[in-house]
Amino acid sequence: MPALKTPTSGRANLIGIGAPRTATSSLARMLGATRDVFVPEEKEINGFGIDDDVTEARYDTHFAEAAVDHRYLADISPVYLSSAQVAERIRSYNPEAKIIATLREPVSRVISQYRHMKGKIDASLGPELSLDINSYIRNGLIGFASHRAQDNSWYSASMNIEHSFYGRHLRRYYQSFPRKQILVLIYEDLIRPHPVREKGAWEQQLQQFLGVRVSQKYWDNRAEGFETEIADDVAGDLKKLFATEVSMASDLTGRDLVGLWGY
Repeated sequence: MPALKTPTSGRANLIGIGAPRTATSSLARMLGATRDVFVPEEKEINGFGIDDDVTEARYDTHFAEAAVDHRYLADISPVYLSSAQVAERIRSYNPEAKIIATLREPVSRVISQYRHMKGKIDASLGPELSLDINSYIRNGLIGFASHRAQDNSWYSASMNIEHSFYGRHLRRYYQSFPRKQILVLIYEDLIRPHPVREKGAWEQQLQQFLGVRVSQKYWDNRAEGFETEIADDVAGDLKKLFATEVSMASDLTGRDLVGLWGY
């Protein structure tokens, strides 16, 4: 049995912040398959985002089984990106932590989260999930227009839309951490075909950022369920809402997301 880390060294130093439905589960599998990264069995610890009663000592117990040769202790919790206080909480916990954000074209991300929740979540937890996709999104847009966004409801349409406000959410992390400690991965890079003998984009970027060999063969697009199409006017309203955020995210990351996603 490998030696365990001491309590003083058993502190998370690699935080995956999401957004939701951007291959965070695949990221966790890729990292956990290496010898250098410890990912708890419970991938989404949510220690900085949902339960305000979680103490640092209680949070650190998730990493108690990490071995000495694990260079990184990882928490991959997609709620972190859009939670207003999390960037500063992570910085206070470990200012040297490395941050990995994962982004996806904003409208497709909203649709994917709707499909995922509608297929897996009890509708009593999120009454809007009983609506068709167009009514669901329109409900969320009305919530924003009337300042009724349900910030504390994970299952609400307005919160789903909120997760795609990448610019403002990323800005908090760039304000809290040095740029060299932040990696932004793009979902479309992961799913883009590449020659068999060449490394995929995420493999290359993760190896450069962490110094760890990662294999994309652990990527698994597990999204299942019904196909969902939204009306052109609804898609157009969402794109208008997200346009400034995509532009801001482009400026922050140095990546032309406006061109990549057609904004």
